[in-house]
Amino acid sequence: MPTKDMSSWNTAISEVISTEVEEEIMVRGQPLSQLIGKVSFAEMMFLMLTGSLPSPAQARVLDALLVASMEHGIAPPSMISRCFASYGTSIQAAVAGGVLAFGDRMGGLGEQLAQTMVAQLAAHDPGNSEIDTETLDAIAARIVDDAQNKGERVPGYGIPLHGADPRAPGVLAVARAEGTHGNYCRLGLAIEAALAARRGGKKVPMNLDGVSAVVILDLGFSWQSTRLFLLTARSVSMGAHFLEEQEQDSTWRHIPASQISYDRE
Repeated sequence: MPTKDMSSWNTAISEVISTEVEEEIMVRGQPLSQLIGKVSFAEMMFLMLTGSLPSPAQARVLDALLVASMEHGIAPPSMISRCFASYGTSIQAAVAGGVLAFGDRMGGLGEQLAQTMVAQLAAHDPGNSEIDTETLDAIAARIVDDAQNKGERVPGYGIPLHGADPRAPGVLAVARAEGTHGNYCRLGLAIEAALAARRGGKKVPMNLDGVSAVVILDLGFSWQSTRLFLLTARSVSMGAHFLEEQEQDSTWRHIPASQISYDRE
């Protein structure tokens, strides 16, 4: 892999034009000035990441995922942004701090699931052909068995705050209604069934991380982009929590010493 210095860049994403006769910003070959007021945020996000505008159905599914991903109470990312507000920091520092809280154990599990799914379905050309149910069931069973043999959980399933994540079914319903419910969504549900079978019928439903993985893969995005959809939407939540905490005028959010157990040798 060649090294590059800071003097030379290559991009197909955008071009800034400023001449005596034209002022424009081209985004993936489209004049930004002509996109304003004509496309939604979800459509623009699709264009930026794929190079083309989505179909109306694809745009509705992506929008549904972004809406579902926006809020989940005072969870760690919003806790961080609220703490930052109480310490007198800026909104961008608070949002950045919340974003940095997402990792392999929280918020990043969809990426792990998406990577596994892509690897398992690579030989079956999932973007261009419908995979038969028996094959998907076998792959799902293998994914579940591999995780259990390693003493791990299948990423993207189960959630501590709910018996079943209330957001996942709604997103999957939109994908089904709009015709984007493809091989990855089907595999996601097959994994859900395989998990229940291994647990004597006890369900471990897909959570938001899981549904993000299957939906974005069926929309044609790369598995490497999975976290982006959660982070983009949740940054609005972190900003809202920051502003609310600021309005409450709290100072120095902290853990009282009485609630801390000190280990002494």
